[in-house]
Amino acid sequence: MEIKKEKMIGQGNTAEIYRIDDNKILKLFRFGLNKEVVEREYNNGTSIQRILDCVPRVYDLVEIDGRYGIIYQEVKGTDMLKIMSKSFLKINYYARNLAHYHVYIHKPIMDNVSSVKEKLEYDLNGVDMLTDETKETVRKYLEQLPEGNDLCHFDFHPGNIMITEDKVVFIDWMTACKGDPCADVARTIILLKYGEVEHAPWIIRKIISIFQHHIYKIYIKEYLKISKRSIEDVNRWILPVAAARLREWISDNEKSVLIELVKEQCNKIA
Repeated sequence: MEIKKEKMIGQGNTAEIYRIDDNKILKLFRFGLNKEVVEREYNNGTSIQRILDCVPRVYDLVEIDGRYGIIYQEVKGTDMLKIMSKSFLKINYYARNLAHYHVYIHKPIMDNVSSVKEKLEYDLNGVDMLTDETKETVRKYLEQLPEGNDLCHFDFHPGNIMITEDKVVFIDWMTACKGDPCADVARTIILLKYGEVEHAPWIIRKIISIFQHHIYKIYIKEYLKISKRSIEDVNRWILPVAAARLREWISDNEKSVLIELVKEQCNKIA
């Protein structure tokens, strides 16, 4: 398969997106991304499409010039983040929808998908900016948290929700796992409260931060109301989720903020 740059329609931290034909796209992962990670996303996709009808169809796993990729059904629509950025008067409406969509995907899944705890511990082991003592504190704390068998997206934010003409489609299931849904909500909270757009001017980053924080407040209020969960159920996952995120490709500023958050949380349980 030949890949032409003019066919690229998007890119993110881990992959470039190319249009193959009218109905298929190629998610081509960047050099250096472990094949195991790509295979996990492919296997997650095939499992998830059996229980949800609102995800892109997964077609094939490929290797092109030493890079791994997955061929997906193309979703013709606009992501919720872009829609929200152009519809400020409807931000609250979309933020509440974000909560409803999150509750909707939290369905029991019995397939061979990694557990939330397995994923968090795996990521924690790869963090090199926390002391061994701190990581051991987080591991012991993680052991005490509840299990579960509900599907968790673990990268659930407006940018991964596509609005099409006739339905909503949830994309980017690389980090999918199963467990307590509140862990998934804690992950979304971390993304909304602390996630940053790198390489943007300071004023743009500040505006986006205010925008994200507002979405967070509306989202979490609605989620707790419709899920019948408590904020304590969610907050107990903040420590391991924040610690595990330090393994990812995030800005230096976000790393600093999360390190302080982890220290603060560890002091609370000491």
